[in-house]
Formats: sequence, structure tokens, C-alpha cells
Amino acid sequence: MSGNSSLELVNERGWSRGLNNMLRSGLARWFRTRMWWIQCLIWGSLLGFMLSALLFGKEKAPLDVALTVFAVFAGLFPAVGVVIIMQDALVGEKREGTAAWVLSKPVTRPAFILSKVIANIVGVLVTMIVVPCGISYTLLAVAERSALNSLGFLGAMGVIFISDFFFLTLTLMLGTFFANRGPVIGISLGLLFLQQNLLGFMPGLRLILPWNLVLPLSDSPDSLAFSLLMGTPVQSDYLIMATIVLVESILFVLIALWRFNREEL
Repeated sequence: MSGNSSLELVNERGWSRGLNNMLRSGLARWFRTRMWWIQCLIWGSLLGFMLSALLFGKEKAPLDVALTVFAVFAGLFPAVGVVIIMQDALVGEKREGTAAWVLSKPVTRPAFILSKVIANIVGVLVTMIVVPCGISYTLLAVAERSALNSLGFLGAMGVIFISDFFFLTLTLMLGTFFANRGPVIGISLGLLFLQQNLLGFMPGLRLILPWNLVLPLSDSPDSLAFSLLMGTPVQSDYLIMATIVLVESILFVLIALWRFNREEL
């Protein structure tokens, strides 16, 4: 791992020993390599091309259709990228022996895991949410020739962040249980794409799975992100769902900390 060469001697104590150093290394992997602009290019282009085709084609799509497409593409496909990136964040380092080498230095296991969470969520936030959504907002505003509901748009970005955070922490947690990439990426992507099928069998799962945060259910055209984008009243179920998913994500981090602390490297 190239970022590890930048590790510096620090004088820290307690569970956070080495966190700042590891965090700098993790952020450097995102923002001092080509990774940041490649991710911006991928997701910015995806949303930009889709919305441009709808908004500036021969037949301009209505605003609600454009916002639906935005919510679907901004909420679903970047989550796939999150899983692909995170499936190697821990498993790859364990297999290559990098994790054992780093932990032989003055770095605690909680600091190691938390640096992975913080650095990657910052990278995802900037490159997969802020930049692509900023491009999308600009295209929508130009097409409508007026400013959109900026607070609603920011709220929708926050909802997308919660969804991505769920899959980021889930994938990292799975990396503490498995030594191979296959189960980690398979379970994460399987849950991502099979959520709607699971909800068809057990509708009660709607409140604990992130699908309806950004994607509509088969019997309803709405999602939390779409409601915020349209400025319509938000159902209380949506707020409960967002809170539960966020709590689950934090729980995944705590489980990852517990499991990694007991793993032999």
C-alpha cells in the first residue's frame, strides 16, 4: 500500500494512538493520487450524461422525471462503487500482510479501523456525492432556468450519503470476518440488488434496509430523496428509516472494531 510509506513517528497514547497518521495516509490514497479525479469523472459523467439526455434532448423530460432519474442513478450506482472500493480496504491489506506490518508499529487496532472508515467516507462524500450532485444541480437549474429547491437538494444529498455510509460500513465489517474478497463483495452487492425482492417477501424490512431512502418501491413512486427533491411533505416513516439505517451503520463500525480486535494477523 503506497500510502503506508508516508507513516511518521508520532507520540500518542490510548486507543487513538496512530489515528492521525493513518488518517493522513488514507486521505492521501484518495486525494494525492489519480483516484479522486477518476471517481469524480466516472460519477459526474454518469449523472451528467443521463440528465443532459433528458433535459436537453429533442423532447425535454418533465422535472419530476429528471429528479427521479437523478435519485435512482445517484443513489444506486455509486453504492456499487463504494462496495468495490471497500471490499479491498481491509481484506487486501490482511492478505498482503500490510495490516500486520502497520499494527507492529505504534498503531492501535481501533485507530486502524476508524482511519479506514473516516478516510473512505470523506473520499466517497467528495467524489461520489458532492461533485456529481453539484454537476446535476447545475444542469437541472440551467434546464429549468431557475434555482431549484437548494435545501431539498442538500437534504437528498444527505440521504444518499446515509445510504452509501451503510454499504461502506457493511463492507468494512464483512472484511473483518472473511479472509477472501469473494464473500465480502458478494454479500454486500447481493444485499444491494436484492433489497427490493426481500421487501416483497417481508415488507417490514422497509424500515431497516436503505432501499427506499433513494429508490422507489414497486407499489410507490416515492423515496425519501425524491420527496426532499420535490419539496413534498416527508412521511414520518422515512425519518424513522433514515435514523435506523444510520444507527445500523454505526453498529457495523462497532462490530468491526470488536471483531478486528480479536483477529490474529
